[in-house]
Amino acid sequence: MPSETMRGIVLRHANYRDHDRMLTLFSPEKGRVDALARGCRRPKSPLLTAGEVFAQGEFVLFRSQDRYTLTSCAIADTYYPLRLDPYRLTCAGYLLGLALAAVQPGEAAPELYALLLEGLGGLAYHEEELPLSLTTAFLLRYAGVIGYKPRMNHCAHCRTPLGISGGALLDVEAGGLVCAGCAGSGTYRLSAAQVDWMRAVLGQESLKAVGEAGLLGEDRTDLFVIFREYVESRLETTIKGSRLLP
Repeated sequence: MPSETMRGIVLRHANYRDHDRMLTLFSPEKGRVDALARGCRRPKSPLLTAGEVFAQGEFVLFRSQDRYTLTSCAIADTYYPLRLDPYRLTCAGYLLGLALAAVQPGEAAPELYALLLEGLGGLAYHEEELPLSLTTAFLLRYAGVIGYKPRMNHCAHCRTPLGISGGALLDVEAGGLVCAGCAGSGTYRLSAAQVDWMRAVLGQESLKAVGEAGLLGEDRTDLFVIFREYVESRLETTIKGSRLLP
């Protein structure tokens, strides 16, 4: 059987037998790929680095029927600085969990892959950006990638155009901002600064320079909690580790 070379990142691993691991890879072209890494837990194994989460690069896989075995790899990045900051590491683990919840075997997901690498890169290498701001920005963009971009300009119920000079109301179940007449008990009140920040994040093509964006600490925390609920309610699952944040 021929070998296949694919770009990807390790989202998860599970120890298998004495020295092996089962890896869950995310490939932008092939989606989720499960592969066996034989001997990768041996100290001198050439697959040692490839057997860790966050390992990103090119993977060469031997395919036998529907099973893959990792034979070699060329690692481009491991996002090592994450290991030096427990909070950023927790945020990065949450990003991996979100990707794992969305990616499907055999389904290409290049936009999600690019978003994940950008989010991990920001957490690992841009100390000027606050990790919770970056994680919240990731959640907003992630919601759009999986088909649930929040409605920002019109009421999610009655389609009335919205002004935000005095803030806005977000209805998680409805999927966006709502007018006062459509607001129910499950809505969250957002400040004008929070709505401006959300629109800025959704309006740009990347996560770069999300920074503090004029938000106070409480505003950042509140937005993360709201959009964690927004996204996880649509995934119909709780992402492991998410309750360690913020």
